[in-house]
Amino acid sequence: MRGKSNKKIFIILIALIAILGIAYKAILAPTIKSKQIQTKMQEAKKCIEANEFDKSIDLLEEVQNLDIEDEELLLEIIKVVLTIDGDDAYNFLKRYVDKVGEENVSDNIKNILNSVQNAPTPAKVDTNPGKYVSPIWVKLNKENMNVGHSYYYTTNGDEPNQNSTKYIGDIYIDKTTTIKIIGYNKDGKSTQVCTFKYVIEDSILNKLKNNIETAKRLISQTETGSDIDQISKKEKDKLQSIVNNAEKLIKNKLIRYNDAYNMNEDLKDGIVKFKNNIIKPVDKAELKAYIDKAYNLYKNSTEGNEEGQYKQAVRESLKKSIDEAENIYNKDSATQNEVDEQVSQLKSAINTFEQQKNKQTVSKVEQKILGKYIVLSNDSYGMEINKFTKDWVIAGRTESESWSKKILGRRESGNTLYYTTTDGTVTIKLIDDNTISYYGSVYKLLTAYQLLSMAYDKDPNFVCYEVFRGFGVTQADINYFYSNH
Repeated sequence: MRGKSNKKIFIILIALIAILGIAYKAILAPTIKSKQIQTKMQEAKKCIEANEFDKSIDLLEEVQNLDIEDEELLLEIIKVVLTIDGDDAYNFLKRYVDKVGEENVSDNIKNILNSVQNAPTPAKVDTNPGKYVSPIWVKLNKENMNVGHSYYYTTNGDEPNQNSTKYIGDIYIDKTTTIKIIGYNKDGKSTQVCTFKYVIEDSILNKLKNNIETAKRLISQTETGSDIDQISKKEKDKLQSIVNNAEKLIKNKLIRYNDAYNMNEDLKDGIVKFKNNIIKPVDKAELKAYIDKAYNLYKNSTEGNEEGQYKQAVRESLKKSIDEAENIYNKDSATQNEVDEQVSQLKSAINTFEQQKNKQTVSKVEQKILGKYIVLSNDSYGMEINKFTKDWVIAGRTESESWSKKILGRRESGNTLYYTTTDGTVTIKLIDDNTISYYGSVYKLLTAYQLLSMAYDKDPNFVCYEVFRGFGVTQADINYFYSNH
C-alpha cells in the first residue's frame, strides 16, 4: 500500500512541474522578457540624452538579443539608433535579416534594405548656426538620417571626406568653430559639403550671472515699506520677475547670445530702477527756488497784445506749471526723482514763458533815430550828449548816466512817439530825417562820425575812446573818424 501511495505522489509532482513549466513559458517568461526590454530601452535612451552613445549601443544590442526575431522591436531600435548613426542602425538591421533570412522579411523591412542604396541627403542640424554663450552640442536632424548612411565632418577648415571624423550622436563645440559635413551611403555616393558656423562668447553670460546675484542681494537686503531706505512691494516684485526670467534662461542647454544680451540689459535696467525707487531723503530746495522764480514772473506779468505783455494762454500755462510743481513740493511721499523731474519741467516752462513775451517792434520814427546822437548842449564847459539805442529808446537816456525810468507803454501818431514811463510821458517828434523835437527843443540827429567831427572842431584832444565810450561811441567809430577825417 505504501509503495503505491509514493508512486502516485511522484506522478502528481511530475505533472505539477510540467504544468508550471508550461505556465512559465506561456505567461511568465514573455512578461519578464518584455519588462527587461522596456527597462533596457529606457536606459539606452537616457544614455543618449547624456551623450553616452557607445553605452547606449551596447544596451540596445542586449535588447535585440532578448528577441532578435521581433520585427517591431527592431523598428523601435532602429528609430532610436538613427539619432546616433545610420551605420549603427544598419548593423541592427543586418543582424535581424541574417537571423530570419532575407526571404522571410516583410515588405517594410525590404523597403528599408533598399533605402540603404539611396543617395544620402545633405546634412541638416537641429542646433541652428549662430552665436551662443556656452559650449553646445550640435546634432544632425534625425529626420535627415537614413539606415546605412553616415556623415563625416571637420572643424579645422578642411574639406571633409570618409577619412574625416565620423559623426556619432553629436559634435561638441566649446569655441568659435566652422563645421563642414558630408554624407555617404554604402555605395560611396556623397552629398555636397554643408557648412555651419558657431560663435561662442561667454563673457555676456558671466555678466548676466553677476547681475543676477546683484539683483538678488538688492531684493533680500531692501525691506518693503514707505520709510526711508525701503521700497514698495510693486517695485520689488518687478525686479524679482526679471531675476526669475534670467535664472530660467541660464538653465537652458542652448543660450543664444542675443537672448542673454537682451536679458542682461533688462536686468541692468531693472537694477537701476530698483535703486532709484528706494525711498531716500528728498531735497526740495531747488524746486522751491524755481517755484518762487516762476511765481514772481507770473505775478509781475500782464496780459495783452502790447510790447512786453503776454497772451492769456501763455500766463495760464505758466500758472498750471507752478501748480503742478507746488503739488509735488507739498507731497510728503514725493521721491527725489519726482522732485528733480518737476524742477526740469518748471525750468522749461519758465524758459518758454520768457520767450513768449510780446516782442518790441521798431516804429517808423525809431527807424530814423536809433543809433543816432543828439547834442543837448555844447559850451565852454563841454558837451552833453545822448544816444538813441534799441535797449534805451527813450530820448535823453545817456549811457554814462543812471537811468531808472521804466517804459510802461508806447504809441505813435504821425511823426510823433509817446512813451509812457514811470516818470511821466516822453515825447519825440521827427521834424525831418535829420531833425527831432525833444522836450520842446529841436536837435539835429548826428552819426558817430558827425558827432566826433563836432567834438574835434571844439578840441582835437577831446576825440578819444576814453572820453567818448561813456556816450556809446565804439573804438571802431574812433578809428573810422581818424582814417577819414
